[in-house]
Amino acid sequence: MEPLKFAYPISNWLLRIAVLILVYMIFFVTLRSGHYTSVDFWTACGFGLFAILLFVGGFMKKHNLTIISAIILALGCGYEIFIHFVFGKGNFVAIFAVFGAIALYFAASGNRKK
Repeated sequence: MEPLKFAYPISNWLLRIAVLILVYMIFFVTLRSGHYTSVDFWTACGFGLFAILLFVGGFMKKHNLTIISAIILALGCGYEIFIHFVFGKGNFVAIFAVFGAIALYFAASGNRKK
């Protein structure tokens, strides 16, 4: 059986939208709190910014914005998983693992169109 080549662009955009939804679901309460001196607030801001840049990078011809955003998101997911296991803080380990895998996918493929 052949792969569904027509579904590749659709799945790419669905993954980009999924990243935005994940960031919204995980970090909206933290962003809304407005505690500007908190590390959690700035981490949430970073995830929000780079998730938006990952989405915007899909509209560009060059891969740079997508790859840089994806690498930073993957590193952020690694940081969140590390914080969970070392300090027992947070409870989204499995979600961050999947989120990190999606980010690594975009870091590896960029804006490739098949």
